[in-house]
Amino acid sequence: IVFVVDRSGSMGTQKMKQAKDALKFCLQNLNEQDYFNIISFDDKIDLYKQALVQASQSNIQQALSFTQTLYARGCTNIDEALETALQKLPKSDTPNIIIFLTDGLPNVGESNVKRIIENAKKRNTANTRIFSFGIGYDVNTTLLDKISLDNKGASDYVRPSENIENVVTNFYKKIANPVLTDLLLHVTGTDIKEI
Repeated sequence: IVFVVDRSGSMGTQKMKQAKDALKFCLQNLNEQDYFNIISFDDKIDLYKQALVQASQSNIQQALSFTQTLYARGCTNIDEALETALQKLPKSDTPNIIIFLTDGLPNVGESNVKRIIENAKKRNTANTRIFSFGIGYDVNTTLLDKISLDNKGASDYVRPSENIENVVTNFYKKIANPVLTDLLLHVTGTDIKEI
């Protein structure tokens, strides 16, 4: 799992607090056999570690400390952040997941929404699922929904006044323990109208 956290100026104090709270919850609920990393971004990209690390108690504690250092500043380079995250996930038999926490308002680097969506899909060579978690009222839902849909994920949203714990708990329960993935259904002898 790679957590991609928007720390740009548009995240402000309240959105940043919600993003950090969501990240903390996810980190504290990783399974010990999971491997993870954190990428925080504004117009610059910063990594918690250069490669994925195992979700040991020590690494989780260090990641929680790293999370505390995040604060809102700068512009929003979503395209480069997603590119960096996708490069960190190897091709493997285990599921690769990106959890993308943002308000989804790109304004530096590639800012064309259509191209950002296309780039994410084209760069996703390791069958990574992207789950977007939008924060605030002014979220670019088109961008987040399409990135998630095109990359076999889902999106969810939290309003500034909403209790983030409930939303994140439900969101994380959906993705924490994948049971079945990439299902195929073959039907012969009839036309299917509804599934």
